[in-house]
Amino acid sequence: MAMLDLLKQLHHPQVRDLAWVMAAPGLLREAAAPDFAVPDTFGARAVAGALPTLLALDRAPAPLLEWIGARNPQRLGRYFETLLEYWLAHLLGGELIAANLKVKAGKLVIGEFDFLWRDADGALQHWEASVKFYLQVDASAGLAGYVGTLTRDRLDLKFVSLRDKQLKLGRTEAGAAALPHAGSTLAARALLKGWLFYPAGQAAHLAPEVSPQHLQGWWLRWDGAAQLPQMDLRWRVLERLEWLTPAMSEDASDLQREADFNAALSAHFAVNGAPLLVSGMALQAGIWHEVSRGFVVSARWHLDSPVL
Repeated sequence: MAMLDLLKQLHHPQVRDLAWVMAAPGLLREAAAPDFAVPDTFGARAVAGALPTLLALDRAPAPLLEWIGARNPQRLGRYFETLLEYWLAHLLGGELIAANLKVKAGKLVIGEFDFLWRDADGALQHWEASVKFYLQVDASAGLAGYVGTLTRDRLDLKFVSLRDKQLKLGRTEAGAAALPHAGSTLAARALLKGWLFYPAGQAAHLAPEVSPQHLQGWWLRWDGAAQLPQMDLRWRVLERLEWLTPAMSEDASDLQREADFNAALSAHFAVNGAPLLVSGMALQAGIWHEVSRGFVVSARWHLDSPVL
């Protein structure tokens, strides 16, 4: 089942986010990094097997809400990990062994296993999980041309860290010693999901390593001449923990028409340089669905401190 079709069946925000964690495509092309990423087909199969449970959670989400509340994630990355932990613990038919397991050499912490779990066939799995949001600032720079809103984060740096350090933790002496059974054979994979954003009004030029199926939006500078890329929509700013899943709303009370939203953006950037992730929504069958998503950044964003 396609991710958007799945999400339209679900209405509770946290249940929709859980389904997104399972079904969203990875950021990188699997052929560009063999044996690196958890395949998208894995999530698709998992969603198909868990669909009755997801629909039941949508009607009665208390178990998921209690799980989230007990962990109280304040950062988006931690929220993503909390949902992923619920998936591994309750929806895969395997066994979650550990989450965020620190690895020490003596008293020194040298790394951390994000997730250790045993699949239904008994094989031990190691997943390194990350959710990222990058804006492409240079289409000729490959993965290095995708930078985070804080600009010190780049997709190429994250990829190298995952490939050359995090996924090799189990091969180190300290990492092997931290495993639940000595001599365990460990399959290590990265779960790297998120959204990539391309300059508004321009065709997206994907780096060769980027998956054609990745989730994407646009970005623009708010510099006095800017305008939102699609007309006749209602708009809202997405709070940080709303960044995963395309927005949905059953009423328009928190949505603004374009002129009012433009004024709000101008007021924000007059006093605050923080980038905003915004959602443009259209009414479909009585429900407002996100049809456009983008980052709006200050006029000087990235120009004063480029990382390339």
